[in-house]
Amino acid sequence: MKIWWQSSTPIHRLHDYRNALVAHLDSVKRSDTQIRVSGVDEGSMDLHYNAVVAMNSFAPGGVLNKIIQAAQEGYDAVAIGCFLDPAMQEAREVVAIPVFGLGETSMLAACMYGHKFSGVAFHEKQAQYYDRKAFEYGLSSRHVPFGSLGIDFREVQNAFANPAQMTETFVREAKRLAAEGAEVILAACATVNAIIRREKIQNVDGALVLDCNAVLLKVTEGMADLSETVGLRHSQRLLYQRPQRESLQDWMRIYNFRAAPKKVD
Repeated sequence: MKIWWQSSTPIHRLHDYRNALVAHLDSVKRSDTQIRVSGVDEGSMDLHYNAVVAMNSFAPGGVLNKIIQAAQEGYDAVAIGCFLDPAMQEAREVVAIPVFGLGETSMLAACMYGHKFSGVAFHEKQAQYYDRKAFEYGLSSRHVPFGSLGIDFREVQNAFANPAQMTETFVREAKRLAAEGAEVILAACATVNAIIRREKIQNVDGALVLDCNAVLLKVTEGMADLSETVGLRHSQRLLYQRPQRESLQDWMRIYNFRAAPKKVD
């Protein structure tokens, strides 16, 4: 099985994050699963701004472009390793292989492990974004508004070397969310999740801290199996109705999408 793990960051430049993520994914994957960890070719790390998320998602060499490349290279499924679920719905519209996002997958899985969930974003703007996503995914009655670490993505990277302050803030926010009724807590960023998992924070005041990265990988493996064995695919009615292949090729030319990955991964 070949899984394409797509980050919304230029992960090839984030060595601490990439190394921790690869080690984590390798520790939980099936023995027959090959994982390619890919980032955007170029992109800002100011991911708390919605405008940057959009540009990293849809620019040439961005998330959507990379997912199209994954499908064309014969990958079995794509895991979007970003809690913002960038380009997820758009990707499902244009590729036939399974595509799953960290945010949607984690929220849905959380509903199977507790009645109400919440999570800790790294920035207040992202926390607000995730609250909107919970509403969009039809989970408003199951979610407690997300908390925040109050830092930006660059500060998150520093926590790989010095995790104490970030993990202390995470636990404090998780305690607050648990007191407000959250039974499952999500580390609402693949990078934050990598650090929280490395620091072995699995439970806060009885609330489960879900390993979102592991859940995304295992769900993606399972859905790739279902696609292969029973032909399970995204619905072609309305939201994910797929264009003709010729149209997709035309769009890639118009928007200057790259036909193959750059050698940056």
